[in-house]
Amino acid sequence: MRFALLLLSFGLLFKAEAQEVIVPAIVNRLYHEPREVMVFSYVPNKIIDLSDLPKNFQFSGQELIKSRKGLYLNPLGTGRIYQLKQKEEKYAWQRLDSTVYTGYNFGSKFFHIDTMIYSYGGQGFFNLNGNLRYFNDESKEWDAANISHSIPWLLRSGLYHQIDTSSKTLYVEAWPHFQNQSLKETINKELKESLWKLDIQSGEWSKLGTVNLDNIFVVGETPFGTLVNFTQIIDLKNNKIYDLSKQMKDKINKILGTSSNPHELAYSFFLDSTLYVGDTGTYLDSLVISRNDLVSSETKFYTPTKQALPVSERNLFLGIILALGCFCIFLLVRKKKGNYPSTTIAAIGTPSLEIEKEEKESQVVFRSGKLMELLNEREKLLLDFIYKHSLDERLTTIEEINKVIGASQRSAEVQKRLRSDLIGAINDKLEIISESKFNVIEKQRSEFDKRSFEYFIRPEQMELVEKVLGKKSS
Repeated sequence: MRFALLLLSFGLLFKAEAQEVIVPAIVNRLYHEPREVMVFSYVPNKIIDLSDLPKNFQFSGQELIKSRKGLYLNPLGTGRIYQLKQKEEKYAWQRLDSTVYTGYNFGSKFFHIDTMIYSYGGQGFFNLNGNLRYFNDESKEWDAANISHSIPWLLRSGLYHQIDTSSKTLYVEAWPHFQNQSLKETINKELKESLWKLDIQSGEWSKLGTVNLDNIFVVGETPFGTLVNFTQIIDLKNNKIYDLSKQMKDKINKILGTSSNPHELAYSFFLDSTLYVGDTGTYLDSLVISRNDLVSSETKFYTPTKQALPVSERNLFLGIILALGCFCIFLLVRKKKGNYPSTTIAAIGTPSLEIEKEEKESQVVFRSGKLMELLNEREKLLLDFIYKHSLDERLTTIEEINKVIGASQRSAEVQKRLRSDLIGAINDKLEIISESKFNVIEKQRSEFDKRSFEYFIRPEQMELVEKVLGKKSS
């Protein structure tokens, strides 16, 4: 009897630690790949059904990583790690961790550098987080890494991310919400559309600039950059965006399935220039993307942050300005005493007179109402349209803007380019006379569809817009 109970307990223990499963074709391909692979997931998929996993974790998403040590799975929000094992052509997921605390990192990024496993960002318990965690092989639990800032981030939120394993660097577009989700004011304007770089070894974050691309879904890492949305490649190193050729887009659409019968993709990854996609069943397909399939775009991926001068250079610059100021004062004093030729003083004073003249002319233009000449007719039409909506305390949708600028019947790419060009031109031109560090026309994610944006005039800029449009006298 005692022997039977021992066998039963041993069998239950084995079942808890390693559960025999039939793995999808794409997972089987990953398992037999000897190299490291960056894997990207799509929708919350359940690869394994764990009897001890609470129901609220069953469909929170399951992320995969493939390092030199093996293939690992993380059900998001749990902190659990499973490694795929094979014995006599049978697969089993074996749990490696001893995690107790759960539910704090739904939507986190599961990745690896060398043989170290990391988890970044996520949300839970009414809070977002920007924590970087690493799996401790000794304690079999997660430890928090020391980093300089907390930059919140969420998986499948339309935000860019990239892991550079060679330089041990994480790049993310920040999730622009305050970490406390119970606050009435949710948007953190300082983080909106901002691109950040984390040196994982030093734990130092640095801001690179402002992202110029919306709704980014990462598909894989190619030799040329990051493939996003199955349509574009982002070359972060050179700050460039490439569009895929029409022929390549057609090939990709073919492997993704038809509009009436699309493949429900689970994972994708690149091996060199070959893209692999697959579902949770037997579907697995691939195609090769070459440099000839890339069409260069004039759009920069991000607008770099203006860097301040280093302290030493800034001090030198201020010293030169101070010395010139003292020299001018000295010359003026000499002139008053009659000890310096007046012609020399006039010549030295000319630049300041020119500056004063330009300032007076700019003030005249502002008072005379010639500000309307800053914008062309299309720009004034769009600015006036958004202004009227903002006056009524309502946001302007992308569809409404497309209609006003005559782009409703154009392709989505053309619509986006026309909107971006017009709004960018308006903001650039009005920046010249604006006293605010923010754009005149701003955008925020739609409450009804987080993939879309809505536009508005910043309240503190309404008076300036009225003057530019001639709505009231100055």
